[in-house]
Amino acid sequence: MKKKVIILFGLILSVGLIFMACSSPTVVETSDDSSVEEVVVVSDEIAAAELDSCTDCHNDTTLIVSKEVQWENSLHGSGLTFERNGADCAGCHTSEGYTERITAGTFTASEDVENPSPINCRTCHSIHDTYTSADWTLTSSEPVTFELTGDTYDLGNSNQCATCHQPRPADVPLVDGGDYEITSTRFGPHHGPQSSMIAGVGGYGEEYVGSNIHYEYVDDGCIGCHMTDTAYGKQAGGHSFNVTYEYHEETVEYLTGCIVCHEDIESFDRNGVQTEIEELLEEVHVLLVAQGLIDGESGSGIAGTFTSDQAGALWNYKTVEEDRSMGIHNPGYTKFLLETALEALE
Repeated sequence: MKKKVIILFGLILSVGLIFMACSSPTVVETSDDSSVEEVVVVSDEIAAAELDSCTDCHNDTTLIVSKEVQWENSLHGSGLTFERNGADCAGCHTSEGYTERITAGTFTASEDVENPSPINCRTCHSIHDTYTSADWTLTSSEPVTFELTGDTYDLGNSNQCATCHQPRPADVPLVDGGDYEITSTRFGPHHGPQSSMIAGVGGYGEEYVGSNIHYEYVDDGCIGCHMTDTAYGKQAGGHSFNVTYEYHEETVEYLTGCIVCHEDIESFDRNGVQTEIEELLEEVHVLLVAQGLIDGESGSGIAGTFTSDQAGALWNYKTVEEDRSMGIHNPGYTKFLLETALEALE
């Protein structure tokens, strides 16, 4: 019993000494050798000052938690493609590759990423750089030069999106350009042409003459519609980037971003835009299958030698299909691409 008391006393004494050491005065000599100025520094005041910046983010709110929940409901947060860690792909498919290429101002990573991680908070934000709320700053918001066409995309904070959501470099077929060899079943803009679709560039055909109100008037472009206030279960808006969510086993269109400009909107198929594009897309699909450019079952392209107009029609088809908005991003340009494709195939 006596031994336990001694041990307990020793622990209390140790804690007391630590406390005294932390809160004891610090003696600092002045330039005058004849005097010594005593400066009292209280440790908990120092700690509080150091923590002030951290609590900008790490506080008693659920801010970070809610952003994480939204992110987990996004395709980016699924982490399904970060295994594509080769130098050519890692620049968009891995956090490490993206960070490197943005820092270097290149389109690809310099080498394969040995230990890849999926896109996460640190990919797009300067996390724990200053340990203040300034760490929410985007890692990139500079205007983007399209790798395919050389055109400039400049829509504020959505420039971050455009760094990856743009077509990959390729030789886009020319009108009446002679034979064109398709060497890959993945022929097309490579899954992410949203920013070039909004800008109205990068397709096959004569130069498109027209404007896009979504490029000209939507604040910050992509995020003006995809990062609005969050909806049911954090499944849409915010850091989910989704514009639909599931409610009682039904898909609900989240129109908050649209209502800002279109007060009367009831669905994404406003004025029948999506219906028209879906019909045109199906018409082009039927002709591409009939002429041997698309596998009717898998939907993949077919390698081979075709006319440049046939290949151009396939390019436009894939651009619209992989944009995934069914005309919403740029109704006029989407219709132009499909009508140009129909004309080339008929």
